[in-house]
Amino acid sequence: MAPEGTAILCQLWANSVCPDLPVGELEVGAVCLPMQGESVSGDAYASQMVGERQLLMIADGLGHGPLAAQASLEAVKVFREQAQSDSAEMMASMHAALRSTRGAAVAIAEVNLQQQMVQYVGVGNIAGSLLETEVVTERSINMVSHNGTVGCEMRKIQTFNYFWKPGSLLIMYSDGLGTRWRLDRYPGLINQHPSLIAGILYRDFNRGRDDVTVLVAREVS
Repeated sequence: MAPEGTAILCQLWANSVCPDLPVGELEVGAVCLPMQGESVSGDAYASQMVGERQLLMIADGLGHGPLAAQASLEAVKVFREQAQSDSAEMMASMHAALRSTRGAAVAIAEVNLQQQMVQYVGVGNIAGSLLETEVVTERSINMVSHNGTVGCEMRKIQTFNYFWKPGSLLIMYSDGLGTRWRLDRYPGLINQHPSLIAGILYRDFNRGRDDVTVLVAREVS
């Protein structure tokens, strides 16, 4: 799909001075919207800093509407309560907590910039990509998720490790977003704020038949 139109990012701050994130921390932006005709999204996302670990999560409740939202919000609750746990333990706790819901696809990423490492665990039809932006042609690493539904049937929890290179970009998204996107089709976009990147991907690759969440994170330089 060719780039089209103009996208503008607006930010509102509670104080009169826009705070600058310290160099070496993650800057995170996201879009999370329901499918047309629904008043609530069955997707949810969360981000939390714990020591040197930046934890990121997206959850896609099975189907859409209020019951899907119940499942994804339960995953967020576990994420908040167990931020000190590692990703695999957190996923196991979500599986137990979501048994009373219709279940969800969930992905958790733990970024440690000091160790230049990303730990990723995913279950269900949910995706994560790690883009290396300091190369002539953008290179994308697709992160691995296992089949299953958190809270219903989950055969395997496995954490995968990926190397975080300077200038890397992490993009996590639910299956409401198409998969044939490439940021290098948008000159200069890869260097913009994560919220703008998430918004462009939503605008141009929203399938139109499901809730959509796009979460983007990059290191402040």
